[in-house]
Amino acid sequence: MFEAWEGLVTGHNPALVAVRDVIGSSWRRCLETGVDPAGREAPMVCSDDRLGMLRDRAEDLRRAAAPVMGDARAFLAETGTMMVLGDPQGVVLDVQGDTRTRDHGEVIRLMPGADWTEAASGTNAIGTALALGAPVQIHAVEHFCAGIKQWTCSAAIIHDPVDRSPLGVLDISGLSGSHNAHCLALAVTAAGQIESRLARRELDIRARLIEAVLGDSRWPMDSIVVFDHRGRPVRIGDRARLLLKDRSGGAGNRAPVLTDQAGNRLPDWLRAERVEPVFDGVRRIGSICVVPQGRPHLDGTLRKREIGAASGAAGIREGGAADTDPFAGVIGDSPPLLKAKATARRLAGVDVPVLLTGPTGTGKEVFARAIHGASPAARGPFIAVNCGALARDLLASELFGYGEGAFTGARRGGMPGKFEAADGGTLFLDEIGEMPLELQAHLLRVLEQASVVRVGEVRERSVRVRLVAATHRDLAADVTAGRFRGDLYFRIAVTSIDLPPLGARGADIARLACHFAAAAAHRHGLVRRQPSDEALDVLTRHDWPGNVRELRNVIEQATILTLGDRIDPADLPPAIRALNGGAPSSSADPAEAVCRLDQTEAAAILTAVTQSGWNLTRAARRLGIAKSTLYEKLHRHGIRRPRP
Repeated sequence: MFEAWEGLVTGHNPALVAVRDVIGSSWRRCLETGVDPAGREAPMVCSDDRLGMLRDRAEDLRRAAAPVMGDARAFLAETGTMMVLGDPQGVVLDVQGDTRTRDHGEVIRLMPGADWTEAASGTNAIGTALALGAPVQIHAVEHFCAGIKQWTCSAAIIHDPVDRSPLGVLDISGLSGSHNAHCLALAVTAAGQIESRLARRELDIRARLIEAVLGDSRWPMDSIVVFDHRGRPVRIGDRARLLLKDRSGGAGNRAPVLTDQAGNRLPDWLRAERVEPVFDGVRRIGSICVVPQGRPHLDGTLRKREIGAASGAAGIREGGAADTDPFAGVIGDSPPLLKAKATARRLAGVDVPVLLTGPTGTGKEVFARAIHGASPAARGPFIAVNCGALARDLLASELFGYGEGAFTGARRGGMPGKFEAADGGTLFLDEIGEMPLELQAHLLRVLEQASVVRVGEVRERSVRVRLVAATHRDLAADVTAGRFRGDLYFRIAVTSIDLPPLGARGADIARLACHFAAAAAHRHGLVRRQPSDEALDVLTRHDWPGNVRELRNVIEQATILTLGDRIDPADLPPAIRALNGGAPSSSADPAEAVCRLDQTEAAAILTAVTQSGWNLTRAARRLGIAKSTLYEKLHRHGIRRPRP
């Protein structure tokens, strides 16, 4: 390896035999940029003042990296290594690690303020990772400059969670005897942890930005463009979108990127004084501008849609009567639910994507329908798709539609997808975290371009859809793990609402139980039987791991099977009675015992199918019976899957 390097830099033998391609390419770049192969240290390019400015500019990066670097301190001390944080230009910002190694690092100026790009310091992990845009490990003699060849280093890029541009670089370096192959894995993992922290912070800042804008009555919501703290558009009002499209000659419907402090060029028609910063305390979290009103051309379709949206926002039906409250179906007044409802009401009137999070069974679709009903898109359709319930190929055709002959069995003339079906209304994508990665890219394009291409076709079809998505997964963690696209995550999570689990809603449990009892009696044509105080006490003490869905099924079962004029604790499933001290006393009446045994079997079956999400194969396995037997017992007990 050393002979190959020597032959290259002296020109005697430029052929790089037995040298990794990544190293050979880097060495040649160093020769082309005039790096001194005899160099012994990196150049210092920052005075204390300039280093302070760079650190201030990278405040978010340094804040996200600090706990990660702190957690690695013990490993660094044990292995005699150091962790280095650099900015996108390769300037070292912070150093953490073994004291003796840091002292050795200062000899070669591996310290804050030094420039470790390839053009300044030759082949090294920081500079080469930035040049490649990928993780890299540089072993000892693979360094280009002679004075650094006793070091081995590993580095990974830290990407912006929104647009994946490089925000910095994380490096682990040590003298060759102390550094090991695991350091590259640690560098990649640590960089991923920093990106995850940046993603959570970005989401929090965007949520506070939208909240600040929505809470200010000065702004005409349909004519504004909201930019984040990096000058990227976060929200565009419908009127603003049309005005921007008109001024750009119809070329696209995205807002221009800001310039006043982000350094990008403002369009000619937008004066800088129209841009107003948005602050959270003393920190600037974004900007807002009102697009100047003009006379954009609106075709008849757009005019009709705008009129329909306006009447929908006013809550007027075709007959002229005011709409009922769309959130009336969200039952409960516990503090966490009231908070979620208040946020949903505010977001309903603003055309931004909404992400509903929380455990399975908390009523995400109920919230989605309420948001749709209170939105300007209320006159349009509400289309729901469960992304986790469809096979990969079927999901693509369900969402985007397909053309004639797209696959065997395709309908003649093709078939529109859910996006086209939801045009002018709301599309609810439930369990979006289960969507395959390859489909996520297609979904992002549809959301960005406001047009869809059917499977097997090339023609674009314009769609105007309000998106509400839902998941029980931690999507930020899935982004870090590579299971969910970061760009799509930030597109659908402009605003988010966390729905509380039923166990945290207190008195709402009793209100929901009474509501479900009345609904079940009406649905099955039964006499209305309300839960007794004793039954409500048992229900309230239960923790409800299946949330609202579990409570609904328990009450429906009790309504169907009870023999009395009310639902008592004895009518509830044994598991709930046992956990909450509501087990019934023994009875000497054989007929009553037989009846209770029959009820107990029905309760056990209903609990099994509920907890398995009505997957009958899994439920039969849990009950220890054949699937065919389970079908017979479901029919005999009159247990049916609840209607959506």
